[in-house]
Amino acid sequence: MGITEKINGAKKTNWVSEGISAAEVKTTVELAKISAKIERCRLDLGMTQKEFAEYMGVTQGMVSRWESREYNFTIRSLNEICEKLGLSMSVGIDKSCAKKRL
Repeated sequence: MGITEKINGAKKTNWVSEGISAAEVKTTVELAKISAKIERCRLDLGMTQKEFAEYMGVTQGMVSRWESREYNFTIRSLNEICEKLGLSMSVGIDKSCAKKRL
């Protein structure tokens, strides 16, 4: 049995996210996507973290934090990273505000 069949046949579970709010799960997923994109750009450029840090004007430690999947980016830092790498970024809120009674 190949890996695809194993994944498709795996039992669905939520033990990883049990006790974690939906917002925390979404934040973790989005940070991982951003980090992976930055790492993919670095690798596509054929650079080490140190070389990439010099290119970006930051320390190698900062690049490591960016790629850690846990760094909490600001909108400003993301815009600066995207500008330097020629990436586009958009932040959107898709639905109208739900009216809640306090």
